[in-house]
Amino acid sequence: MKPIKLGIIGCGIAARELHLPALQKLKDKFEITAVCNHTEEKAKSYAALVGGVPYDLNYFELLKRKEVEAVLIILPIELNFRVTEDSLDMGKHVLVEKPLAANLAQAQKMLNFPNRYHLKMMVAENFRYRPTFERVRQWLASEIIGSAYAVIWNVFGYIDADNKYAQTKWRLQHQYRGGMVTDGGIHYIAALSDLFGEFSSGAAFAKGINRAIGEFDTFCLQFRTPSINGIFNYFLSANGYAENRMVILGNKGSIIVESNKINLKKKGEPDQEETVEDDGGYFRQLENFYEAIRFNKPIISTFKKAYSDLHIILKAFESVDTGNMVAF
Repeated sequence: MKPIKLGIIGCGIAARELHLPALQKLKDKFEITAVCNHTEEKAKSYAALVGGVPYDLNYFELLKRKEVEAVLIILPIELNFRVTEDSLDMGKHVLVEKPLAANLAQAQKMLNFPNRYHLKMMVAENFRYRPTFERVRQWLASEIIGSAYAVIWNVFGYIDADNKYAQTKWRLQHQYRGGMVTDGGIHYIAALSDLFGEFSSGAAFAKGINRAIGEFDTFCLQFRTPSINGIFNYFLSANGYAENRMVILGNKGSIIVESNKINLKKKGEPDQEETVEDDGGYFRQLENFYEAIRFNKPIISTFKKAYSDLHIILKAFESVDTGNMVAF
């Protein structure tokens, strides 16, 4: 089966450091045929990096190229809606970075795209493809800890103005609610939803400790799903302390997830630890995109799921504003 001829729109950090390593491992499935960035320096250097392909400074020029069959859109969040629609209008399959859109009004319109276009479209939510979370899902399904009733996920780190992501102008001067909390926190919302089901209600608080990195950098969400009660803490100004730890409590044991390590704990029994080979989900994400286009396989990271993720985090900010619990 011939590789998909891929155009890349946006040549920044994520294109270079996150997507490109996976694309290089999938050269039999993807051929990068053109790239685009509005600044020529980035476009030219990325084009050279991926083999000297043509580059454009206007994404419409890339979309006009017959040698581009599908596009990977890696742009400021506020551009996702417009560029996705334009790409589909030009007959290109679309893989667009998360979050789905800058607001729910745009995201709602994007829910209609699968009915409007006979093309494949998916969201680059790599957490939906992480082997670590797939393994956790298997452990939960086996009822190895009995019935899971609670989850606490702490993500503590320190981001200052020197951080490469914080230096991105569109992140600092963000045109979407929540700033870096929305941009990064939506990954964890996606994973929690996949593991425990749809969020039904919750309450949140948020603060901006370091306004140099955006509107909010401190976020706590208490939530309910049909099966569990949960707490998600996402603190990006935790000076001197770092942690990324999910604890799942069941009536017969507990599961602790740290990075790609999963630990099973039961009273009176030795711990069981498993290390999962996990590249962050980028390889499996691109494989899904390829198989959807070439073999009509189901898409895992759909626009519908991405809409739900965005809906949850933006509704949580309503709770921040009012101090009240919200329904999701």
